Amino acid sequence: MHKGRHRLLKICLGLLKYTKMHRLLCPFFMGNGVILVLHRVVPERSTPRISANSRIEITPQFLCRLIDFFLEQGYDVVSLDAVYAGLTGTKAERPFVCFTFDDGYADVYDTVQPIFAQYRLPYAVYVISDFPDRKCILWWYMLEDLVLARDHIQFSYHEQVYSFKTTGQANKESAYGAIRELFLAVSSGGMDELVAAVFSPCSIFSHDYDDQQMSWEQVIELAGDPLVTVGAHTVHHYRLNRLTAEQVRREIVEGRERLEEKIKVPVCHFAYPFGSRDEAGSREFALAAECGFHTMTTVREGVIHPEHCRYLSCLPRVEITGRHQDLTLVDLRRCGLVGLLRNRLQRIVTE
Repeated sequence: MHKGRHRLLKICLGLLKYTKMHRLLCPFFMGNGVILVLHRVVPERSTPRISANSRIEITPQFLCRLIDFFLEQGYDVVSLDAVYAGLTGTKAERPFVCFTFDDGYADVYDTVQPIFAQYRLPYAVYVISDFPDRKCILWWYMLEDLVLARDHIQFSYHEQVYSFKTTGQANKESAYGAIRELFLAVSSGGMDELVAAVFSPCSIFSHDYDDQQMSWEQVIELAGDPLVTVGAHTVHHYRLNRLTAEQVRREIVEGRERLEEKIKVPVCHFAYPFGSRDEAGSREFALAAECGFHTMTTVREGVIHPEHCRYLSCLPRVEITGRHQDLTLVDLRRCGLVGLLRNRLQRIVTE
């Protein structure tokens, strides 16, 4: 059924792109505006990649095209505070777009900040507090380098031997996916053991990847920029629905408190780690709402409608990925039609 719906979605999107019919439907479904979710902005690499990582990266050139596109379509580029004000007060006369960047990668400071400063436009970054604390292990990039460099990978973990053939791109993608599931399933206290098992024999070290994360000095500087909103994104970026309620509260509260301790301003906005229906649901929404954030965002596909004023703990976003750096698809998605099709014609995306 899932594959059938995906195939039907592709057919519908292809038809809309070909006929341009979405432009006629847009006024009926676009709502107040859209919150975009992005991760990394880096130059395109000519070397082979693992798709799970390259999909969270867009180029600086495409980011500029994306900003120009929304400005040309008559959108106001706004902050998360403005999104909250619009949902809880008077609706703006023009549609809005809010750019948000998840996790706190260093290129938000190095590349995103200069681009938005040039445009004099606001944006937000949701920071995992373990990133600037240098406690987060970027195992997904370590694993990509390992898989791409080897023709065979073998390691022992919990008295089990794992062996993967990694010749050819298909085998590399398959091996990456299998080992990735091990990392995603590891308990909160077991990460160091798994990292040692996989990477120590290959002389791949986590500290070599620290410069891909923002430092506290960079986060503090961004927080002092009136164009930038710093939001919370938990301490460790765990799948919250796999934790106890108390663990979820600690992840949310301690991540926020650590940010506020460093940047000296209130943190009023939050994004759920991963944020799909597979990682966050009604329990997580209720726990986050108890913390008093103004807005809490997911990665459920959808645009913002006035009715979302009742669902501030689970606002949808539209994810911009490196897989589809295509303004025609962005056009379809900002009209709300992709979200409508993906959510079984549900206009207001909540749970």
